[in-house]
Amino acid sequence: MIQFQEIVIIGLGLMGGSLALALRKSGYSGRIIGCDLEKDTLLEAFRMGMIDAYFQDPKSAVKNADLVILAVPVGYYAELFSEIASAVKQEVIVTDLGSVKSYVEETAKEFFFDKIQFVGGHPMAGSEKGGIHAASPTLYENAYYFITPTPDTREETVEALENLVRNIGAFPVIVSAKEHDQIVAKISHLPHLVAVVLTNLLGREENVSCLPFVGGGFRDTTRIAAGNPDMWKDIFFYNKEEILLGIEDLQDILSEFGTLLSDGEEEHLLTTLEEAKVTRERVPHTGKDYIPQIFDLIIDVHDRPGALGDLTKLIGSAGLSIKQIEILHAREGEKGAIRMGFATKEEQEQAFYFLRYGGFRFSYRKGVD
Repeated sequence: MIQFQEIVIIGLGLMGGSLALALRKSGYSGRIIGCDLEKDTLLEAFRMGMIDAYFQDPKSAVKNADLVILAVPVGYYAELFSEIASAVKQEVIVTDLGSVKSYVEETAKEFFFDKIQFVGGHPMAGSEKGGIHAASPTLYENAYYFITPTPDTREETVEALENLVRNIGAFPVIVSAKEHDQIVAKISHLPHLVAVVLTNLLGREENVSCLPFVGGGFRDTTRIAAGNPDMWKDIFFYNKEEILLGIEDLQDILSEFGTLLSDGEEEHLLTTLEEAKVTRERVPHTGKDYIPQIFDLIIDVHDRPGALGDLTKLIGSAGLSIKQIEILHAREGEKGAIRMGFATKEEQEQAFYFLRYGGFRFSYRKGVD
């Protein structure tokens, strides 16, 4: 069995930093080397104990590595592959955390030869926050973690990566790079595109402003559109082939739905809605999202000075953190409404009972599925 005595993580932001912390938490006893362009990030990572040593230069960082993990945007891979190809030792394994795999696999072939084994990786985990201070040792726990070996990848290499993934609390899934890109295009990339389109459709409405009336349904449907635009631009271009196929399928479905509506096909349209409901109910509720779930409370408040302060003070005294807060409407002389979002269902429930006993009334209480 392959034993990784020294692991190099290139990029110590949210993903790379979380991986280093997860390795520490798992009891990994080898050396963890950090590599990042930002000296302050490296110093902070060292101070936090997530790495044993650090380098700004990738060539210096990888020279003794048994495993090199790229945790940087996919657009930087070609440059990094070129830099480290001549610096790594024999039989090194290189993997990554990127969300596109076919492009990465083809790019690796241009720079790596027989002595370097590249095996793509993609953990289905993330956060709306970034940077080393957002890193968490539990980010990968209970997340699916794709590993995409090629036909030439050695079995012992796959086993070693599977063990590493299990040790940090994730579930390894072995698929080809092509299969991976098809899967994530449907369950991640295309849904993000739809969320962007719906949000932009609302923002471009010229005749009437809809934003003041947006409710939980629209927020739930479009929350992932708040993701990092630069990152998603790269994802769309590097998985362009699968995205374009998905757009064609989506256009066909929209066209079919439009035809049913215009032709008055009520029974067929009902069947379409029922099929969606059945499929949605089969979706697992355990997956992690790039943008975390928010559990809402909508509280009725009197329109008076200090009402918002009283509300937040009461929540603070309960030791609860408010993830999001929004004034939905406030009309002079009438009741207003405050939307509060919490990170977990448990916090939402605690806030509900605490506020209810504090004399507040509610318009809405529902967790995001």
